[in-house]
Amino acid sequence: SMAARPMRIGWVGVGVMGRHMCAHLMDAGHSATVYSRTAAKCAPLVEKGATLAASPRELADASDVIFTMVSRPADVESVILNPQTGVLGGMRAGTTLIDMTTSTPSLAVRI
Repeated sequence: SMAARPMRIGWVGVGVMGRHMCAHLMDAGHSATVYSRTAAKCAPLVEKGATLAASPRELADASDVIFTMVSRPADVESVILNPQTGVLGGMRAGTTLIDMTTSTPSLAVRI
């Protein structure tokens, strides 16, 4: 059998759903870097061993797979597309971005 290779995951948006989903991936052996506009929301994951990023861009630089789960399309746009601090600025070729926010198809096309 093939065991899953541990990945470096990045998680943007650690509210009620995101926090638990990230924790499950950490429990499965993956390392995590986390970011939230409200840094205190990251505390349970940091206590579990996650690294707190100062920005989505910094998180992307440390991640192979990035999950975003934020409140609304405007937040998705900010954390992914912002030229100074967004995820896209820190991603390398081969990095996977998975946006799980309830958003708009037109924004998904822009990303």
